[in-house]
Amino acid sequence: LGAVVEGVDARHVDAAGVAKLLDAVRAHGVVVLEGQNLSRAEQVAFTEALGDVVVLPPSFEGKDPEPLHPEIQRVTNFFANGTWKGPTSKFGAYWHQDGEFWKAPGHNVLSILHCQAAPPDGGETGFADLRAGLATLSKPILERAAKAWTEVSVYEIKDFRGGDPVDMAKFPNASHPFVMPHALDGGPTLYVGSPHVRVEGLESSATGSDLLAMVLRHATSPAYTWFHKWRPGDVIVWDNTQTLHHAMPYDARTPDVVRMLYRTQVRFA
Repeated sequence: LGAVVEGVDARHVDAAGVAKLLDAVRAHGVVVLEGQNLSRAEQVAFTEALGDVVVLPPSFEGKDPEPLHPEIQRVTNFFANGTWKGPTSKFGAYWHQDGEFWKAPGHNVLSILHCQAAPPDGGETGFADLRAGLATLSKPILERAAKAWTEVSVYEIKDFRGGDPVDMAKFPNASHPFVMPHALDGGPTLYVGSPHVRVEGLESSATGSDLLAMVLRHATSPAYTWFHKWRPGDVIVWDNTQTLHHAMPYDARTPDVVRMLYRTQVRFA
């Protein structure tokens, strides 16, 4: 889980560079490009080189759109106008997969996160390997997981609460197998979504909730996780269908601590 890819300049990536990067993402789930320092326009252009760009409604994730670039989600503690969001502002502070609310095959999403400023302590992004988590499930749990599927509603996703009703209505509930083949090569992986999904296909809703909690604990245990300490200029690309991620806490009590990350997404299949 996780690798640094060298020799790729996100500003001038060619077909060979894209192929190298996408192969590394499939092999490692998460890859890091160091020292990139992209403008917003350059990040969008890099994202377009990787696949079909995903654009979410502006009311999702904090109603803080990036001026001139609707492709970008601002993962920051300051609004685009420079106003501090306050000490309680946070997104993605739980284990989850981006794109879980899209119906298949729209859930096949790569996320690209670029750092412009990071706190001196904390604020890491954690990643969990769902392929390894699946490979090490006990036989009884695996048999249960193979029968189950998730039901995902945008109304239940924590970061989307407060979204405009018109935007929310654009996303009907999505269903995904709890164990699914990867879209590129058929390799098996868990697809658990987040703690906010409902698990169906078992004896009861309580049984489904128990399975979800058990598998999340297993897949996010230390053996299967890696935490990236951000540095300005870092770009991380990850495959949401084979990893979970989690924004870790930091001391956000004052506006003196700045965390400025910019996220884009593409579909790879």
